[in-house]
Amino acid sequence: MDDKTKNKFEFKNYKIIEKNEVAPETVVFKIQGHIKRDPGQFFQVSMPHLGEATFAPCSDIGDTKHFELCIRCAGSTTNQMIKLLPGDEMQIRGPYGNSWPIGKMIGKNVVVVAGGMGIVPLRPLIFELARYRKEFKNIYIIAGFKTPEHVLFEKDFLSWNSIFKYVKVTVEKSGSKWWGETGLITEILEKPKLSPNDTIVAMCGPDIMFKYATQTLLNKEIPKTNIYVSMERRMECGIGLCQHCNIGKFLVCKDGPIFSWQKIEPELGK
Repeated sequence: MDDKTKNKFEFKNYKIIEKNEVAPETVVFKIQGHIKRDPGQFFQVSMPHLGEATFAPCSDIGDTKHFELCIRCAGSTTNQMIKLLPGDEMQIRGPYGNSWPIGKMIGKNVVVVAGGMGIVPLRPLIFELARYRKEFKNIYIIAGFKTPEHVLFEKDFLSWNSIFKYVKVTVEKSGSKWWGETGLITEILEKPKLSPNDTIVAMCGPDIMFKYATQTLLNKEIPKTNIYVSMERRMECGIGLCQHCNIGKFLVCKDGPIFSWQKIEPELGK
């Protein structure tokens, strides 16, 4: 193993400088340092003697002094991760995987669809769409969450509303102070009129959302080759050893985590 390959799989320590609880059992850590990456790629984070987990960084890749990780408690390892405090260190390696096809989006309409924690790997992409806004046609941001308390990056959505053509945030169950939509994400996705061959979709969320959201897009005659999904939530080891992230003939960590719907749909359920 040469030094370049070895360094890719070595953990390095990064100091936490800020911690914010952004939703129930969900924390955003601001971390000191820079790891060069593209939107959609992921890191492997280790808790010594407990385990490892994969996370897509959720911050702007233009920030070369800090990066952010959004972690929701989903087991024993992440339960300990969210207990870390400013001043503690995280062991991180990466980045790994492919990225959102920004080059293909240039000159096109772009639809970003996020379900729950699916906003995490999409947020860096949205920052890039905002930074190079003139390079794209109309941009639609559609996100769905369980309740207003589960909405992530609320301030971002409010600021993006002044930049992009269509920004909608919906919750399944709202409250009296909720400012957005109420209903299923597919109901919001049905509303915009989209030019089929001139539109690229970037989507991340639970499998059930993929099923119905892709059908909504196909009903709008968006080609399967123009619909991209991130499957990063399925990953475990992140480097192809455990094989737990397989979808048919693909390993999410090695072949993804981002796939066109045309490529990944035939492998689902295998």
